[in-house]
Amino acid sequence: MITLTKNIEEAKFITHSGIFHPDDVFSTAFLDKMFPNNKVIRVNKVEKVKKDQIVYDIGFGKFDHHGKDARWRNEKLKYSSFGLLWKTYGHQYLEKITPHYQDVWKKIDEKLVCQIDGIDNGNFPKIIADYELLDLDKVIDLYNKNWDSKDDNDEQFLKAVFVASELLDNLIKREISYSIAFKKVIEIINNTEGDILYLDEYMPYEEAIFYNNNNNRFKAIIYPANRGGFNIKPITISKDSYELKYHFPEEWCGLEEKELINKSKIRTLRFIHSNGFIASTGTKEDAYLLCKNLN
Repeated sequence: MITLTKNIEEAKFITHSGIFHPDDVFSTAFLDKMFPNNKVIRVNKVEKVKKDQIVYDIGFGKFDHHGKDARWRNEKLKYSSFGLLWKTYGHQYLEKITPHYQDVWKKIDEKLVCQIDGIDNGNFPKIIADYELLDLDKVIDLYNKNWDSKDDNDEQFLKAVFVASELLDNLIKREISYSIAFKKVIEIINNTEGDILYLDEYMPYEEAIFYNNNNNRFKAIIYPANRGGFNIKPITISKDSYELKYHFPEEWCGLEEKELINKSKIRTLRFIHSNGFIASTGTKEDAYLLCKNLN
């Protein structure tokens, strides 16, 4: 577990002092995973450092992004320090914990690292919403001390690092799980005939169902529900859309169970959401029977 030091000779990691952001916080959390049980120091400026010390987000070196020679991820986005560290050490770290390291590295890069690159380089996308969003930048900023607080901001920084460390761990675990699910679902798809995809246990299927236009083969997915019985989900028009490609009869959607069974004549049909995006039955046979009514 990483600890703070005020002695630069003891430090393995060197970053800037003052207000902290997702870049230096996640960089520190990641470095602690890559090189565990070391010390970090936060300084106002960097002078002479030892060969084995890693300096980031300050000092215009290999893992800083503030100089004229800052490296670009693409024509629109510069790397942050975390982006540079992830590019350098990410594969090496993940290879130690999963055989799916290449897929997982790419997903973490897309879902987290790019966001931090953007945040720390002032590239904030416009998001239109009817409420204020508590994004990653604001979440980390909650750990900076308030103007009227006597908290030690170095200690606050360490608290933020521990939170970032847990978030990064959970995101990595999730992406490993998704990568395993993708390969399993692709195998099931390749061994499925007909237009209904059946999974004998729930697993994330979206990535596989929209891979190589697999969605054009299927109308719906059936899988065991955690409340018992079976869930049925019609295919959407795309992976990130809620718009359905196939629909249950509109007059069935949102009905209470007795009325639903009476209208559908499906004995164990329990529920169809009023928006039609999910339904449930008591038996697998009735789940398939319900799917015959999709259009």
